[in-house]
Formats: sequence, C-alpha cells, structure tokens
Amino acid sequence: MKSISKSLTALFFLSLVAACTKVDKLPFYENGKAVSLTSSVTTISPSAADSNAVVLKLSWSNPEYATDSANQKFVMEMDADANFSAPKRFEVLGALEYSFTGKTLNDMLADFGFTPGQPFSINIRVISSYANNNERYTSNVVKVNMTPYLIPLTLTPSTMGPLVLNVSNASSEAISFTWNSSGYGSNTIYYALQIDKAGGDFSSPQIIKYGTGNSGSITVNDLNTYAINAGVTGGQTNDLQFRIVSYLDDAYTNPLVKSAAISITTTTYVPIPDNLYIVGDATLGWWNNPVPVPAQQFTKVDAYSFSINVWLIAGGSYLFLPVNGSWDHKYGGATDGTESGGATLLKDGAVPGSNTPAPATTGVYKITVNFQTNKFTVTQVQVPDNLFIVGDATPGGWSNPVPVPSQQFTKIDAATFALVVHLNAGGSYLLLPENGSWDHKFGGSTDGTESGGGALKADGAVPGSNTPAPATSGMYKIEVSFATNTYTVTPYTGPDQLFIVGDATPGGWSNPVPIPTQQFTQLSGSEFTLDLQLTAGGSYLFLPMNGSWDHKFGGATDGTETGGATLLADGAVPGSNTPAPATTGNYRINVNFLTGKYKVTPL
Repeated sequence: MKSISKSLTALFFLSLVAACTKVDKLPFYENGKAVSLTSSVTTISPSAADSNAVVLKLSWSNPEYATDSANQKFVMEMDADANFSAPKRFEVLGALEYSFTGKTLNDMLADFGFTPGQPFSINIRVISSYANNNERYTSNVVKVNMTPYLIPLTLTPSTMGPLVLNVSNASSEAISFTWNSSGYGSNTIYYALQIDKAGGDFSSPQIIKYGTGNSGSITVNDLNTYAINAGVTGGQTNDLQFRIVSYLDDAYTNPLVKSAAISITTTTYVPIPDNLYIVGDATLGWWNNPVPVPAQQFTKVDAYSFSINVWLIAGGSYLFLPVNGSWDHKYGGATDGTESGGATLLKDGAVPGSNTPAPATTGVYKITVNFQTNKFTVTQVQVPDNLFIVGDATPGGWSNPVPVPSQQFTKIDAATFALVVHLNAGGSYLLLPENGSWDHKFGGSTDGTESGGGALKADGAVPGSNTPAPATSGMYKIEVSFATNTYTVTPYTGPDQLFIVGDATPGGWSNPVPIPTQQFTQLSGSEFTLDLQLTAGGSYLFLPMNGSWDHKFGGATDGTETGGATLLADGAVPGSNTPAPATTGNYRINVNFLTGKYKVTPL
C-alpha cells in the first residue's frame, strides 16, 4: 500500500510541472495578390511556316501565395469580348510564363470563327489561385492583335500528261490526285477539285467533290465530260487547268484555300449519246424537230457507233441530234462525209453554221457515226431494182424463188416499193432484192403496224427470227421505203373485185353491168385489168360492187398520159366522171390501188 501511494504522488507532481510550461504562437500566413500580366508582343501575324514556332510569350508576377509554387495554379483566358463571356482557357501549375506556337493560336482563332487574314483584337488575362481554386485573383488585361492564317494547299497529279482520252477506255482511270491537309481549327474541312480550260479564271469551273479525303481520281469518261463542259471541243487537244479547293462546309459554299493551278494537255473525244437522230432540209423531215421516227432515228450498232439509211437531198444540209425535239446539242461536220475515211465529227459550237452538207447527188445513203474514231461516213446505197417477199407468213412459204407476180413488189417511185399480200399471224418473212437468192435480205424486228412503221434493217442486222407478221391474219399492204428506211404494214381496204360502167362502155349506164365483159380481172391483191372498147366523147366510172352506186373510183383525165392518171375515190371523182380517150377503140385499162394510178393503153 505504501508503494502505491508513493507512485500516485509522483504522477501528480509531474502533471503540475507540465501545466506550467509556456507554448509559442501558431504560424500566420499572409494573403497572396493579383499577378501583373505582360505580353512579349502586341501584334501577331504568323504564317503557316510559324506553326511550330513560338509567336507569343505571356509572363506574370509571383502572386506570393504562402505555399510551394507547385500548388499555385494560373489560368490564362483569351477572348475578343472584353467581358470574357466565352473565353478560351489555358492552364499551368507553378510556372510564371507560357509560350504559344503559331498553330495553337491559329486553332484558337479559327474556333472563335474569325476570318483568316484579318486582324482581331484579343483580350488576355490571368486568374491565379491555389491548386484547389481557393484565393482567386484576376490580373490586369492586355490586348494583342492577332491575324489567323491558312495552310496552303498543294495539288499533286499522278501524271503531268499529256492525256489522250479514248472512248474504248471510258471506265478506266485517266488521272489521280493527292493533296495535303489544310486544317483550320477544329473545323471539318472538305475538298473539291476544280477544272477549267486553259485561259479560264475558274469563275464557272467543273467541280468534283471528294469529301474530307486527301486523294481522288477521275475516269476517262468523266474527265472527257468535264473537259467538254468546261468549253473544250470534243475530239480536239487543249490544256486543262486543275486546282484543289478546301471548304468549311459539306455544301461546298464557303471556300477557304485554293491551290495553285496545274496545266495538263488533254485530248478529248466526242461523247457517245444514248440515241441519235438526223434533221435538216437534206432529209424528208426538213428542219422540223422532233423528227419523224423511226425514219430519221439511227440504229445503235455497237457501244460506239450509230447507223442509218436515209434519203438525202442534194443542196441541203443536216445535223445529228442526241435528243429528238431538242436543239441543246448537235453533231455534224464540215464536209459531206463521202471522202475516203469519212469526215471529222464535230460537236455543238464547232459544227459549221452552214451545218453538214448533203452529197452532190440526191439518193439513199448509209450514214455511220463512230464516236470512237470521231468520224462519220456517208455511202450511197443502191436501191434494189426489185423486191420480193418470202416466208411462212406468205402464201408461198419459204420456197425461193417465190411465186410472181403475187409476191413481187411494185416499185412506186425511185426508193419505194409496195405490195398487197395475205399474211398469216404467227408467221414471219423476209424481203429479198433478188428472187431465188439468199445473198441479201431486208426486214425488221417489229410487225410494222406501229405508228411510223418499223425500222428497215439489212442483211446481218435483220433479226434471226425474221420480220414478224401482224397478230391477225389477213390482207395487208406492205410499203417499203428506202428513202425513210422504214416499212409500214396496214390492213388492205381496197376492193376484191372491180367493174366498169358508163356511156363510154358497151353497157352504158345500166347498173348492174354485163359480166364478164365489164368485170376486171384481178392480177394481184391490188391490181386489176380489163380489155374493152371505149367510145370517144363518153365517160365512165369504176365500181367495187356490181349493181351498187355506194362507192366509185375514177379520175380527171383519160389515163392515156405517160405514167397514167391519179385514181380518185367517191366524192373526189369529178361530176363529169372519167373521160374516155379522144378516139373510139379497144383499150387495156389497168387499175392499181397500190400505186393509186389507172392507165389506159390502146390495143
């Protein structure tokens, strides 16, 4: 017990001594202060070459915070607005200065939306604080005039040419290009290639949009089209200018940078249209536009050429049109195309104002237009002397030679043949220039009943299935025109019998007339003949039905003239009827509903 008491007494005295010891004052830290900001320059106008160079240095005084500099934060604010409503901020810890490269400032100015090349006044200040943002102070404001710059564009082609464009390589690459990036801040930049002809100022360039990439290529066909649209004549050699342009928007309405133009010598070709037509006073359709089809529409022979057989009138001229009814574009040449090798094909403004001259001799010509060779040739086509029809659509079938005269055409004029014949639905036929020979043939791919008829084709161009007969069996009039390069097939409405009545005949005006003496013999589907005495001073009519006055045929002359007289029908027949020849006697009367003629010949 005694030892415990001693211990407690010792602890008491120790506590008393500790309570009486004097303690020093706690430390007191002074507040910091606003820094003083200075700039290395008052005006900055850097270029792209200064992108990585220091162009602005900001420095400021020590805020004298009572802490290590590593715990001091400085935020630089830059804004065109003196109120710093939407500043760009740059932050550092500890350091009392900060350097800006040309690119850093340029990106900032771009993101402000400033126009390149124009100076702008930028307000700058520094906000200092502890690292935890306590005790913030704002510096003085300094102003620096800054001018944003653009990064130049350089266009590099895959070749400097010369380029020779050929339609046979239309889908191949003609040329490719690369270019550097020309950024402007955080904006998305779009690029477009511009093309103009030599001497042009790019005021109305051809434009190819390549998006945000840094390369692009052009096919032969596209470059040919761009060149011609830029004003280069198809089929000629000219210099083309190319440049790359950057834009701020994908609508390509706000250009930024334009590269220097490069020039490449380019030989173009005349572009190939989808269709081709011929118009002019050298044709039967004259200058009427749209032109009659298919008579004046070319047939596309292959990927590069068109061909047509057409009647051309000497002394006239013509043009080729890619769109029927439109004068927007045209093709032609300075010569008639009959020369060896043909003539050079020209386009639009290169075509002479006098148009393309017709050959010196009127006739049927085959015109071939070749857009690959850029030539057109004009070759006279000999119209056959005769024409025959053969095929299982005809009464004679495929037997060759065919029966004549029933399957032999009548030559109406220098380029036209006609025939009335029975055609069997489901069958087909060909037209032969020589009876008994398969060496040459004519035909078409349609039945010829359509408006304007079918396009007449020759030899290998005739379909292997031959020319189809109409859908309904019956008598048809087939008219083949080598002048219009067409054939028309129409139901025949002429009479199947014919009679003569009148006071110039032995039977007088009695109707019905005596038969068989005053009934014609039918030679073919459209031709009738009769030998009969005619009395001078009298007149007569032709009747399709004996005993009926419902319909009649006749003419205004006696029919003895060379080539006969024009056959008239019903109300067109003169009231005085058809006059008999001046001399009474026996005559052979031939009536042809195919040619629309009647002929009266003394026996």
